[in-house]
Amino acid sequence: MQDSQEIRTLLIRRATLVSEEDALSRELRKTQRSILEIDEFLNSTLPINSLPNEILVKIFRSIQTEPWILQGRLIEWSWLPIQAVCRLWRRVICSEPLSWRTITVYSRHEWLQICLERCSDVHADVTLYDRSLDTDTLSVLSQWTSAVRSLTIMNLEGHRKESFSSWLTARRWPVLKEMDVAGLAHHFIDALPPADIGLTIENAPSLRALRLQARAFHPPAEGSLYPHLLTLKLSLCEWPISFGRLLDVLESMTSIEDLWLEKTFIHTVGMPDAQRATRIVTLPRLRSFTLELNRYLPITLLLASLNLPAVTSVRVQIDASEQGPHTIADTLPRHRSSALSPILDAITSVHVSADEYADQYTFYDSSAGWAGPLYVSMFSGATDRFELMSRALADFVNVFSHSPITELSVSSLSTGSVSVWVDVFNRFPGLEIINMRHCESSAAHAFWVALSQTPSPSADDDHCAVFCPRLRLVDTVASHTVPRTEEGFWTMPRVLRARKERGHMLQELRVFHDFSDDHERLSEYLAEVEECVGVLKD
Repeated sequence: MQDSQEIRTLLIRRATLVSEEDALSRELRKTQRSILEIDEFLNSTLPINSLPNEILVKIFRSIQTEPWILQGRLIEWSWLPIQAVCRLWRRVICSEPLSWRTITVYSRHEWLQICLERCSDVHADVTLYDRSLDTDTLSVLSQWTSAVRSLTIMNLEGHRKESFSSWLTARRWPVLKEMDVAGLAHHFIDALPPADIGLTIENAPSLRALRLQARAFHPPAEGSLYPHLLTLKLSLCEWPISFGRLLDVLESMTSIEDLWLEKTFIHTVGMPDAQRATRIVTLPRLRSFTLELNRYLPITLLLASLNLPAVTSVRVQIDASEQGPHTIADTLPRHRSSALSPILDAITSVHVSADEYADQYTFYDSSAGWAGPLYVSMFSGATDRFELMSRALADFVNVFSHSPITELSVSSLSTGSVSVWVDVFNRFPGLEIINMRHCESSAAHAFWVALSQTPSPSADDDHCAVFCPRLRLVDTVASHTVPRTEEGFWTMPRVLRARKERGHMLQELRVFHDFSDDHERLSEYLAEVEECVGVLKD
């Protein structure tokens, strides 16, 4: 009996404690609500929260940045963390459709559904990664095709190509302006052949930019889209059509402004054997034209077949082959009416870069940089890379033979021969500025040895005294440490004195040297140089 009494007492005490705990919990929730209401009131009194919602949205957008790479990872800073600050900010963001129009889905289709619902009043830009390309995601997107402004597919796997193409072409995309599809980057990962993207003007009437990468798809076989495209970018992408049909397609692209073809002609059929134009195609609105890593014959034929506006920027990168030539000059069209002629005729400054490690040399307009009117590069495939600078300069002479070059800059780790420098001086007597700051000392020495020679008698009398009589500025590395002989040591001062005595003194000489100031003959050397130039800088 005593035990039963104790048990009842304990149960009563337990019930009392539970009741007190419930009461305290209710009081705690009430207190928390009061604190929250006070916080919300205090929050509403902050100056920033007294602003209209439209101004708040502009402030939130101002913190957005472009994605960047940090330790190999893509970092995107967006407005999403802002909505966790307070209820007001979350309510403002969730009610602003423009804040949800840029949608990136890595795996879960629920996120796509939320974003599309919240930006229902504006057109959306959707990016889907490979892990998100399942039936649930495509089912959600199918309900919103009329609201998608741009669609990007990343890392599309080979086994999904046919099903994705069927899904894409079975729907109408009335406001879709940009389409970007990228397959897997390596052929050994994705051995399945590309599929036809299948888009037409009927199901994508607003499409203006089409980008296909990494063998995911080849361009539409049906040609109704091409007259409306402003941008066509094909990168590591097959285009299995005849060259005649390719010209037909290009001829229809009267609106195209940006045309990028990278390794696009690997499997092209029906290529003519001769390096001559079968007909001329005009692209009246083209502003940027890129041909990268294609074989020499399609590059030559395309450039020979195109009539481009003078304002077009052309970028050509040639992958040399055993069957084709190993120079840029032999690859480019030979006749002066080619697509490059207006650009070559206007260029006055050129940078020649020889990269011995990559076995590649490059020419571009040094006044405008890599994004200028012309950028042309070749992977030479040669065996002796230490002669790359000589090959690059010899090719430069042939490519720009009719250009009014007045400024030349050179960068290389190899040494150009004296004879090739003489060819440069003979072909471009109007040179005024030469920059060799990013060359080896041996290359600078070869330059001065060539400049010391006398031009051929066939030149005009005014030009017979010295090479490049208008030369006024040279920027170079020190060359006197290279030659082992006394005569070689004084090569540069001797050349400068001869030019001064003949009335063609160099106005400015910039010499970079990495030797110590206590070099035993440095002061004597520099004093001799300084007497022969207008200004000496180091």
